Amino acid sequence: MEKRVFDKSYLRELSEMLKEAWREAPETEPGFPEDYPEAVRKGNEERISGIMERGKQGLGEYPESFFAFRKRKKWKKRMEKMLEEILWREPLLDIGGVMGEEELGAFQACMKEFLRKVRKFDKDLGLEDMGQAVRNYMVYMIFLVLNGQDLKYRPAAFGYSMLYPYTDNYIDSPDRTEREKEHFNRMIEGKLRGEKVKPSSRHERKTAGLLGQVEADYGRPHEVYGGLLLMLEAQEGSLRQEERWKKGLADRPAEDDILGVSVYKGGVSVLMDRYFVDVPFSERDMYFYYGFGFLLQLCDDLQDIVQDKREGNPTVFSICGTQGEAVRKVNKLLHFTRELFESCDTCKQGFKAFLLKNCYLLILASAAGSRDWMEDGWLAGMERKLPVGMDFLLGFGGGILGISKGEEEVGEGHGSAGERRNLMKMLDVLIAD
Repeated sequence: MEKRVFDKSYLRELSEMLKEAWREAPETEPGFPEDYPEAVRKGNEERISGIMERGKQGLGEYPESFFAFRKRKKWKKRMEKMLEEILWREPLLDIGGVMGEEELGAFQACMKEFLRKVRKFDKDLGLEDMGQAVRNYMVYMIFLVLNGQDLKYRPAAFGYSMLYPYTDNYIDSPDRTEREKEHFNRMIEGKLRGEKVKPSSRHERKTAGLLGQVEADYGRPHEVYGGLLLMLEAQEGSLRQEERWKKGLADRPAEDDILGVSVYKGGVSVLMDRYFVDVPFSERDMYFYYGFGFLLQLCDDLQDIVQDKREGNPTVFSICGTQGEAVRKVNKLLHFTRELFESCDTCKQGFKAFLLKNCYLLILASAAGSRDWMEDGWLAGMERKLPVGMDFLLGFGGGILGISKGEEEVGEGHGSAGERRNLMKMLDVLIAD
């Protein structure tokens, strides 16, 4: 492909193509994915509940004594065996059906390496922030599999994945002044441009260190910094636009304006993950991966309808005035996702089907998280397409999937400080060499 990956004019072309694909996607209720029989859903719930109970029991047997080194070693083997059993034998996940034993082992090893680097980089990083970084890094690993590449740790992908909890949470924090946020963003921009920067806090030093991981991987000069600068620009542009809308300095946004922000912000973000795979892009690749970022952005917006309405954040879903309108948008998202995956070229067709199935699950789970804005009849129909009931999904999967429970928020406050410290100790044992 002759065009540069991070050429803005080319990305604008892709944005228009994806916006058009979104407009053309039907709003009718889709006949896919297939329904799960009620007995199968109940069986899945019982089996998963049993697994969770075994997991809780295993965590409760963790040897806390400083002198219990051998016991902790045995505990680690027992927990690893249980995890492998879940990954290989649990039909709901079906990972063993799309990944061979060697590849799945490499996937687990890659995740452990990432978590070890996270703990070494910042022992104070919270569980929720770690979960966000892990989900971002998994996108990179999924793209490795799709492109038939060996699963391997990559410093640039580590630095980029860790940037999210360090940048998003800082910029969104009401405890930070506009001056602090501006200094933070200008520090990031200077670092990306290769300038000498002076971080003014521990947080800024850590952020600069993550950007340094990219530099250690790629050196200078390199187009990767152009992509990261676009990501910073997209984030700042999105925030400025939101502030103008909230303050009434701009007209109530039309869907087309919102789509432009969503495609660009989400698209550039995921394009970076694909870039780290180091496989040349075709034009179809550019369309799919840029569109995949748009898809993930829409899923985020779908599960945050209540919060975005409360805070005045205009998104494709929060501007919906009725439940019926919101439902039609979810239908459109399902159709859009199916069409997008038609452009995904890969030698791993089984894994592609697995990923598409899980995208459907993410969409439906996100809709369940915003159930106050979904029609009851539609929810009942969509529940039949889920492998478990919606109440079970929200009760069990909310924290894991990051799905909010309607008016409730899933946050860092769950569990005491002592419990969180103990979980971190167990994590360190599980990921140790």
